[in-house]
Amino acid sequence: MALQALAKYQDQRQVKNAVEDGVICLSRMQDREGGYSSWGVGNCESCAQVIVALCELGIDLEDSRFVKNGNTLLDNLLSFRQRDGSFLHTADRSGDTQMASEQGFYAIAAALRSVRGESSLYRMTDAVPAAQPDKVPAAPASSGNGLAGKDPAVQKTSVTAPGTTFPDIIGHANQTAIEAMASRGIITGSDGVFLPDNTMTRAEFAAIVVRALGLTSETAAQFTDVSAGQWYAPFVGAAYKHGMITGTTTTTFNPTGTIKREDAAVMVARAAKLCGLDTEMEASAMRNVLAQFTDYIRTSEYARASLAFCYHTDILSQSDLDIRPGEAVKRCEVAQMLYNLLGAAELL
Repeated sequence: MALQALAKYQDQRQVKNAVEDGVICLSRMQDREGGYSSWGVGNCESCAQVIVALCELGIDLEDSRFVKNGNTLLDNLLSFRQRDGSFLHTADRSGDTQMASEQGFYAIAAALRSVRGESSLYRMTDAVPAAQPDKVPAAPASSGNGLAGKDPAVQKTSVTAPGTTFPDIIGHANQTAIEAMASRGIITGSDGVFLPDNTMTRAEFAAIVVRALGLTSETAAQFTDVSAGQWYAPFVGAAYKHGMITGTTTTTFNPTGTIKREDAAVMVARAAKLCGLDTEMEASAMRNVLAQFTDYIRTSEYARASLAFCYHTDILSQSDLDIRPGEAVKRCEVAQMLYNLLGAAELL
Protein backbone atom coordinates (compact mmCIF):
# COMPACT_ATOMS: atom_id res chain seq x y z
CA MET A 1 0.00 0.00 0.00
CA ALA A 2 2.96 2.31 0.61
CA LEU A 3 4.16 1.57 -2.93
CA GLN A 4 0.69 2.41 -4.26
CA ALA A 5 0.92 5.80 -2.58
CA LEU A 6 4.46 6.46 -3.87
CA ALA A 7 3.79 5.34 -7.46
CA LYS A 8 2.96 8.81 -8.79
CA TYR A 9 6.12 10.42 -7.40
CA GLN A 10 8.87 8.37 -8.98
CA ASP A 11 10.23 11.46 -10.71
CA GLN A 12 11.89 12.10 -7.35
CA ARG A 13 15.12 10.11 -7.03
CA GLN A 14 14.59 9.29 -3.35
CA VAL A 15 11.11 7.95 -4.09
CA LYS A 16 12.27 5.95 -7.10
CA ASN A 17 15.02 4.30 -5.06
CA ALA A 18 12.56 3.42 -2.30
CA VAL A 19 10.11 1.96 -4.82
CA GLU A 20 12.79 -0.17 -6.45
CA ASP A 21 13.84 -1.53 -3.05
CA GLY A 22 10.21 -2.17 -2.18
CA VAL A 23 9.60 -4.15 -5.36
CA ILE A 24 12.65 -6.33 -4.67
CA CYS A 25 11.41 -6.88 -1.13
CA LEU A 26 7.93 -7.92 -2.35
CA SER A 27 9.43 -10.35 -4.83
CA ARG A 28 11.44 -12.00 -2.07
CA MET A 29 8.47 -12.17 0.28
CA GLN A 30 6.23 -13.94 -2.25
CA ASP A 31 5.63 -17.59 -1.38
CA ARG A 32 5.63 -20.70 -3.58
CA GLU A 33 1.89 -20.38 -4.19
CA GLY A 34 2.39 -16.92 -5.66
CA GLY A 35 0.85 -15.15 -2.66
CA TYR A 36 1.64 -13.49 0.65
CA SER A 37 1.10 -14.03 4.33
CA SER A 38 0.08 -11.75 7.16
CA TRP A 39 0.36 -12.87 10.80
CA GLY A 40 1.84 -16.07 9.39
CA VAL A 41 -1.23 -16.97 7.33
CA GLY A 42 -1.60 -16.74 3.55
CA ASN A 43 -4.55 -14.52 2.70
CA CYS A 44 -6.44 -12.90 -0.13
CA GLU A 45 -6.01 -9.27 0.93
CA SER A 46 -2.21 -9.34 1.04
CA CYS A 47 -2.10 -10.68 -2.50
CA ALA A 48 -4.70 -8.14 -3.64
CA GLN A 49 -2.66 -5.19 -2.36
CA VAL A 50 0.46 -6.38 -4.19
CA ILE A 51 -1.52 -6.70 -7.43
CA VAL A 52 -2.78 -3.13 -7.08
CA ALA A 53 0.74 -1.90 -6.26
CA LEU A 54 2.30 -3.50 -9.35
CA CYS A 55 -0.48 -2.13 -11.56
CA GLU A 56 0.08 1.37 -10.14
CA LEU A 57 3.82 0.99 -10.84
CA GLY A 58 3.22 -0.25 -14.39
CA ILE A 59 4.78 -3.65 -13.71
CA ASP A 60 3.33 -6.60 -15.65
CA LEU A 61 1.64 -9.10 -13.35
CA GLU A 62 3.48 -11.91 -15.18
CA ASP A 63 6.85 -10.30 -14.56
CA SER A 64 9.25 -13.19 -13.82
CA ARG A 65 10.10 -11.67 -10.44
CA PHE A 66 6.49 -12.35 -9.36
CA VAL A 67 6.01 -15.87 -10.71
CA LYS A 68 6.86 -18.50 -8.12
CA ASN A 69 6.71 -22.24 -8.79
CA GLY A 70 4.64 -21.41 -11.89
CA ASN A 71 2.08 -19.42 -9.87
CA THR A 72 1.31 -15.79 -10.63
CA LEU A 73 -0.31 -13.26 -8.34
CA LEU A 74 -3.62 -13.69 -10.15
CA ASP A 75 -3.40 -17.46 -9.79
CA ASN A 76 -3.02 -17.00 -6.06
CA LEU A 77 -5.81 -14.42 -5.79
CA LEU A 78 -8.28 -16.62 -7.66
CA SER A 79 -7.49 -19.55 -5.37
CA PHE A 80 -9.52 -17.69 -2.71
CA ARG A 81 -12.53 -17.24 -5.00
CA GLN A 82 -15.73 -19.10 -4.08
CA ARG A 83 -18.42 -20.44 -6.39
CA ASP A 84 -20.72 -17.50 -5.68
CA GLY A 85 -18.01 -15.06 -6.79
CA SER A 86 -16.99 -13.91 -3.31
CA PHE A 87 -13.50 -14.30 -1.90
CA LEU A 88 -12.33 -16.05 1.25
CA HIS A 89 -10.00 -14.29 3.68
CA THR A 90 -7.79 -17.37 4.11
CA ALA A 91 -7.75 -20.76 2.44
CA ASP A 92 -8.91 -22.42 5.68
CA ARG A 93 -12.15 -20.40 5.40
CA SER A 94 -11.47 -18.21 8.42
CA GLY A 95 -11.88 -14.47 8.85
CA ASP A 96 -13.76 -11.85 6.91
CA THR A 97 -15.14 -12.76 3.48
CA GLN A 98 -16.76 -9.34 2.97
CA MET A 99 -13.49 -7.43 3.21
CA ALA A 100 -11.67 -10.12 1.25
CA SER A 101 -14.28 -9.86 -1.52
CA GLU A 102 -14.03 -6.08 -1.65
CA GLN A 103 -10.27 -6.15 -2.01
CA GLY A 104 -10.36 -9.13 -4.36
CA PHE A 105 -12.77 -7.28 -6.66
CA TYR A 106 -10.77 -4.09 -6.88
CA ALA A 107 -7.53 -6.02 -7.40
CA ILE A 108 -9.16 -7.70 -10.40
CA ALA A 109 -10.39 -4.29 -11.58
CA ALA A 110 -6.81 -2.99 -11.34
CA ALA A 111 -5.55 -6.00 -13.33
CA LEU A 112 -8.22 -5.57 -16.02
CA ARG A 113 -7.45 -1.88 -16.39
CA SER A 114 -3.77 -2.72 -16.79
CA VAL A 115 -4.45 -5.35 -19.49
CA ARG A 116 -6.75 -2.94 -21.37
CA GLY A 117 -4.21 -0.14 -21.27
CA GLU A 118 -6.50 2.05 -19.19
CA SER A 119 -5.39 4.40 -16.44
CA SER A 120 -4.56 2.65 -13.19
CA LEU A 121 -7.01 2.26 -10.34
CA TYR A 122 -5.93 5.38 -8.42
CA ARG A 123 -5.21 7.74 -11.33
CA MET A 124 -8.80 8.06 -12.60
CA THR A 125 -7.91 10.32 -15.53
CA ASP A 126 -10.65 8.68 -17.60
CA ALA A 127 -13.37 9.04 -14.96
CA VAL A 128 -16.67 10.42 -16.23
CA PRO A 129 -18.33 13.00 -13.95
CA ALA A 130 -21.52 11.62 -12.44
CA ALA A 131 -24.80 13.45 -12.86
CA GLN A 132 -25.67 15.48 -9.80
CA PRO A 133 -28.52 13.81 -7.90
CA ASP A 134 -31.56 15.73 -6.84
CA LYS A 135 -31.10 17.38 -3.50
CA VAL A 136 -32.09 15.01 -0.73
CA PRO A 137 -34.32 16.60 1.90
CA ALA A 138 -32.64 17.03 5.25
CA ALA A 139 -33.57 14.45 7.87
CA PRO A 140 -35.95 15.77 10.50
CA ALA A 141 -34.20 17.04 13.60
CA SER A 142 -34.10 14.69 16.56
CA SER A 143 -36.61 15.37 19.29
CA GLY A 144 -33.85 14.80 21.82
CA ASN A 145 -36.23 12.74 23.93
CA GLY A 146 -34.85 9.38 22.93
CA LEU A 147 -35.86 6.50 20.69
CA ALA A 148 -39.29 4.94 20.81
CA GLY A 149 -37.95 1.64 22.14
CA LYS A 150 -35.91 2.96 25.04
CA ASP A 151 -36.38 1.76 28.60
CA PRO A 152 -38.67 4.16 30.52
CA ALA A 153 -35.97 4.53 33.16
CA VAL A 154 -33.63 6.17 30.65
CA GLN A 155 -33.98 9.94 30.72
CA LYS A 156 -32.33 12.76 28.82
CA THR A 157 -29.64 14.53 30.84
CA SER A 158 -30.04 18.28 30.42
CA VAL A 159 -27.29 20.87 30.13
CA THR A 160 -26.76 22.35 33.57
CA ALA A 161 -23.39 24.08 33.12
CA PRO A 162 -23.20 25.49 29.57
CA GLY A 163 -19.77 26.52 28.37
CA THR A 164 -17.88 24.15 30.65
CA THR A 165 -14.37 23.45 29.37
CA PHE A 166 -10.87 22.70 30.65
CA PRO A 167 -7.49 24.20 29.71
CA ASP A 168 -5.97 20.79 28.97
CA ILE A 169 -8.52 19.83 26.29
CA ILE A 170 -8.29 22.90 24.07
CA GLY A 171 -7.57 21.59 20.58
CA HIS A 172 -7.92 17.99 21.74
CA ALA A 173 -9.51 15.57 19.25
CA ASN A 174 -12.26 14.78 21.77
CA GLN A 175 -12.85 18.36 22.96
CA THR A 176 -16.44 18.59 21.68
CA ALA A 177 -17.43 15.34 23.34
CA ILE A 178 -15.72 16.20 26.63
CA GLU A 179 -17.39 19.61 26.79
CA ALA A 180 -20.80 18.15 25.94
CA MET A 181 -20.52 15.56 28.69
CA ALA A 182 -19.12 18.04 31.23
CA SER A 183 -21.85 20.59 30.54
CA ARG A 184 -24.39 17.93 31.52
CA GLY A 185 -22.55 16.88 34.67
CA ILE A 186 -21.97 13.42 33.25
CA ILE A 187 -18.21 13.66 33.53
CA THR A 188 -16.16 16.05 35.65
CA GLY A 189 -12.64 17.36 35.96
CA SER A 190 -10.28 17.64 38.91
CA ASP A 191 -8.65 20.82 40.21
CA GLY A 192 -9.73 22.73 37.11
CA VAL A 193 -8.34 20.26 34.56
CA PHE A 194 -9.79 17.21 32.82
CA LEU A 195 -6.71 14.95 32.44
CA PRO A 196 -7.95 13.43 29.16
CA ASP A 197 -5.31 10.73 28.91
CA ASN A 198 -5.78 9.42 32.43
CA THR A 199 -7.38 6.02 32.95
CA MET A 200 -10.62 5.30 34.77
CA THR A 201 -11.73 2.82 37.42
CA ARG A 202 -14.63 0.45 36.93
CA ALA A 203 -16.61 2.33 39.59
CA GLU A 204 -16.00 5.68 37.88
CA PHE A 205 -17.10 4.25 34.56
CA ALA A 206 -20.29 2.81 36.06
CA ALA A 207 -21.09 6.20 37.58
CA ILE A 208 -20.57 8.03 34.30
CA VAL A 209 -22.75 5.64 32.30
CA VAL A 210 -25.54 5.84 34.89
CA ARG A 211 -25.40 9.65 34.78
CA ALA A 212 -25.36 9.63 30.98
CA LEU A 213 -28.61 7.65 30.88
CA GLY A 214 -30.25 9.72 33.61
CA LEU A 215 -30.91 6.60 35.70
CA THR A 216 -32.02 6.79 39.32
CA SER A 217 -29.36 5.63 41.76
CA GLU A 218 -30.00 2.39 43.63
CA THR A 219 -28.80 0.78 46.84
CA ALA A 220 -25.88 -1.52 46.05
CA ALA A 221 -26.01 -4.83 47.90
CA GLN A 222 -24.95 -7.21 45.15
CA PHE A 223 -21.18 -7.15 45.63
CA THR A 224 -19.16 -7.80 48.75
CA ASP A 225 -16.48 -5.31 47.66
CA VAL A 226 -18.94 -2.42 47.22
CA SER A 227 -19.87 -1.13 50.66
CA ALA A 228 -22.92 1.08 51.09
CA GLY A 229 -20.80 3.97 52.37
CA GLN A 230 -18.76 4.34 49.19
CA TRP A 231 -19.66 7.26 46.90
CA TYR A 232 -19.99 4.95 43.91
CA ALA A 233 -22.28 2.38 45.59
CA PRO A 234 -25.57 3.89 44.30
CA PHE A 235 -24.20 4.06 40.76
CA VAL A 236 -22.97 0.47 40.85
CA GLY A 237 -26.38 -0.54 42.19
CA ALA A 238 -28.19 1.25 39.36
CA ALA A 239 -25.88 -0.20 36.72
CA TYR A 240 -26.44 -3.69 38.13
CA LYS A 241 -30.21 -3.29 38.34
CA HIS A 242 -30.43 -2.29 34.68
CA GLY A 243 -28.15 -5.09 33.49
CA MET A 244 -25.17 -2.95 32.46
CA ILE A 245 -22.75 -4.74 34.79
CA THR A 246 -22.48 -8.30 36.04
CA GLY A 247 -19.31 -8.08 38.14
CA THR A 248 -15.97 -9.80 37.85
CA THR A 249 -17.51 -12.72 39.78
CA THR A 250 -21.00 -13.34 41.13
CA THR A 251 -20.09 -11.57 44.37
CA THR A 252 -17.38 -9.03 43.44
CA PHE A 253 -17.17 -5.98 41.19
CA ASN A 254 -13.55 -4.83 41.62
CA PRO A 255 -14.60 -1.15 41.77
CA THR A 256 -11.09 0.29 41.99
CA GLY A 257 -9.73 -1.79 39.14
CA THR A 258 -8.90 -0.01 35.89
CA ILE A 259 -11.47 -0.63 33.19
CA LYS A 260 -10.23 -2.06 29.90
CA ARG A 261 -11.31 -0.89 26.46
CA GLU A 262 -13.21 -4.08 25.65
CA ASP A 263 -15.04 -4.02 29.00
CA ALA A 264 -16.02 -0.40 28.41
CA ALA A 265 -17.48 -1.45 25.06
CA VAL A 266 -19.50 -4.20 26.76
CA MET A 267 -21.05 -1.76 29.23
CA VAL A 268 -21.74 0.83 26.55
CA ALA A 269 -23.42 -1.76 24.32
CA ARG A 270 -25.68 -2.78 27.20
CA ALA A 271 -26.44 0.90 27.80
CA ALA A 272 -27.27 1.26 24.10
CA LYS A 273 -29.81 -1.54 24.36
CA LEU A 274 -31.49 0.30 27.25
CA CYS A 275 -31.60 3.38 25.02
CA GLY A 276 -33.59 1.48 22.39
CA LEU A 277 -30.79 0.77 19.92
CA ASP A 278 -30.74 -2.59 18.17
CA THR A 279 -27.53 -4.20 19.40
CA GLU A 280 -28.03 -7.61 17.79
CA MET A 281 -25.70 -8.55 14.92
CA GLU A 282 -25.37 -11.75 12.93
CA ALA A 283 -22.15 -13.65 13.51
CA SER A 284 -20.94 -12.99 9.95
CA ALA A 285 -21.59 -9.26 10.25
CA MET A 286 -19.80 -9.19 13.58
CA ARG A 287 -16.75 -10.88 12.07
CA ASN A 288 -16.81 -8.51 9.10
CA VAL A 289 -16.60 -5.51 11.41
CA LEU A 290 -13.87 -6.86 13.68
CA ALA A 291 -11.66 -8.45 11.03
CA GLN A 292 -10.60 -5.04 9.72
CA PHE A 293 -8.51 -4.58 12.87
CA THR A 294 -5.09 -6.17 13.07
CA ASP A 295 -5.55 -7.37 16.66
CA TYR A 296 -9.15 -8.60 16.59
CA ILE A 297 -8.02 -12.11 17.44
CA ARG A 298 -6.83 -10.79 20.81
CA THR A 299 -10.33 -9.72 21.87
CA SER A 300 -12.13 -11.77 24.51
CA GLU A 301 -14.99 -13.92 23.26
CA TYR A 302 -17.47 -12.29 25.65
CA ALA A 303 -16.65 -8.81 24.32
CA ARG A 304 -16.71 -9.37 20.56
CA ALA A 305 -20.40 -8.79 19.94
CA SER A 306 -20.29 -5.55 21.94
CA LEU A 307 -17.13 -4.34 20.22
CA ALA A 308 -18.61 -5.09 16.80
CA PHE A 309 -21.77 -3.17 17.69
CA CYS A 310 -19.79 -0.17 18.97
CA TYR A 311 -17.67 -0.01 15.81
CA HIS A 312 -20.65 -0.66 13.52
CA THR A 313 -22.60 2.26 15.02
CA ASP A 314 -19.54 4.56 15.24
CA ILE A 315 -19.62 4.65 19.02
CA LEU A 316 -16.02 3.57 18.52
CA SER A 317 -14.19 4.87 15.46
CA GLN A 318 -13.54 2.45 12.60
CA SER A 319 -10.64 4.68 11.58
CA ASP A 320 -8.62 3.07 14.37
CA LEU A 321 -6.01 0.57 13.22
CA ASP A 322 -6.22 -1.53 16.38
CA ILE A 323 -8.85 -2.39 18.99
CA ARG A 324 -6.31 -2.67 21.83
CA PRO A 325 -8.88 -4.63 23.86
CA GLY A 326 -6.79 -5.17 26.98
CA GLU A 327 -5.55 -1.60 27.30
CA ALA A 328 -7.00 0.75 29.90
CA VAL A 329 -9.58 3.08 28.39
CA LYS A 330 -8.77 6.79 28.64
CA ARG A 331 -11.05 9.48 30.04
CA CYS A 332 -11.19 11.25 26.68
CA GLU A 333 -12.19 7.99 24.98
CA VAL A 334 -14.99 7.42 27.49
CA ALA A 335 -16.34 10.91 26.87
CA GLN A 336 -16.33 10.30 23.10
CA MET A 337 -18.03 6.91 23.41
CA LEU A 338 -20.85 8.30 25.53
CA TYR A 339 -21.22 11.37 23.33
CA ASN A 340 -21.57 9.12 20.28
CA LEU A 341 -23.99 6.82 22.13
CA LEU A 342 -26.26 9.65 23.26
CA GLY A 343 -26.23 11.09 19.76
CA ALA A 344 -27.26 7.75 18.24
CA ALA A 345 -29.94 7.35 20.94
CA GLU A 346 -31.32 10.86 20.27
CA LEU A 347 -30.63 11.93 23.82
CA LEU A 348 -28.49 15.01 23.17
